[in-house]
Formats: sequence, C-alpha cells, structure tokens
Amino acid sequence: MIYLDALQISFIIVAPVVVLFVLFLLLFNPIKRKLYHKNFRNYYGKKVYKVALYEDFYLINNFIFSHEEGKGTKIDHLLFGNKYVYVINDYYFDGSLSGKEKDGSLILITKSGKKSYVDNPLMTNAVVTKRLSVVTNHDKTMFISIALVNKECALDIVHKEKNNYLIQVDNLYKLIKAIESRDIPPIEPDQLQRAVKDMDKYNKKGYARRAKKGI
Repeated sequence: MIYLDALQISFIIVAPVVVLFVLFLLLFNPIKRKLYHKNFRNYYGKKVYKVALYEDFYLINNFIFSHEEGKGTKIDHLLFGNKYVYVINDYYFDGSLSGKEKDGSLILITKSGKKSYVDNPLMTNAVVTKRLSVVTNHDKTMFISIALVNKECALDIVHKEKNNYLIQVDNLYKLIKAIESRDIPPIEPDQLQRAVKDMDKYNKKGYARRAKKGI
C-alpha cells in the first residue's frame, strides 16, 4: 500500500485545478470571440434598442423594401430620431479596417497580419440609403447612414461625410446623441409620422413579396 504525505495529497488535488484554470485562460478569449461573432447581430440589436428606448425613438428591425423591378434590400435597423431617420446595418470584421470613405473596398488586416480587401460598408450603406430615399419619395437629407462594426475592429478611415458613418457598435449612442444635437429644427411631427407609416408599409410589402417567392 502506498502512503502519501499531506504535501503530495495537496499536489494531487491542486494540480488538476491549476491545469483547468490555465486551459480556461487560454481558451476563454477564442471561445468568447467565436460566440460574439456568431451572435453579433443580437448584441448590436440590443445596443440599437437601448437608443430607441432611452430616447423614445420609433424602431423597425429587419426592414425590407423592394426596388429595381422587385429586387429586395434589407436594412438591419431603421431608427426614427427627432431630426433624422437612421439607416443602420450590422457588420463584423476579424481585424482592423483602413482606407478612405469613397473607396470601393477597404483594407482588412487580421491580428496575424494577413491583408485582404472587403466591400466598403460606407459605400454599401450609402447606396441602400439612396434607394430607400427614392422608393419612399422622402428627401435624402432626412436620412443618416450608419454601418456598425464590432468593438474589437480598429478603424483607420479618412472620413469627412456628415451623413454616412462607420463606427464601432459601442459608440452608437454617443454618435446619435451628437447628431441629434445639431442646430437644425426637428422633423415636423406630421412628417415624421408619415415617414414611419410609409416605411412600415414598404416593410410589409417587402415581406409579402418574399413570402410569395418562398424566400
């Protein structure tokens, strides 16, 4: 029979705990990033809803409208502020982005240093916002385009536009507060209500067309 002293017994008990703790530290961040990537739209949605709730703004999520012979376009969040309507779309990038706001593509550099090119969300959102303005017959100056990215995505974008933004999701509330504080009159209540009704109408039509096509 083998007899163990107190030190050996303590080592046998503590060693597995230490190993598990080290494994937890090594795996926690990769697992957290993977889960965040998989569920980033839910996380962003909560951030947008927080703005709508705190500022008493009307919000339509998963807005769909048709254009150009019935082709559908989806907007993740349509937020109706006091002075603007915000066209918000969600993006996730595993790395940092750099470039100019008018570039067709931006440079994506991963943490490992790998470089690639991705479609510029600023340009994509600008096109979507223009289409929405045309099909709803609302002045384009009413709309602000916002592309949201994950907070880990560093941004080095040359930017001058005042109606088209690419920001980390955690900065959304601060940005909208700043935009809403601009020295311009608010949208007339009747005009805002008409815009909400128009958007809701187009949204229902968009979903109806998708259902008809079995999408």
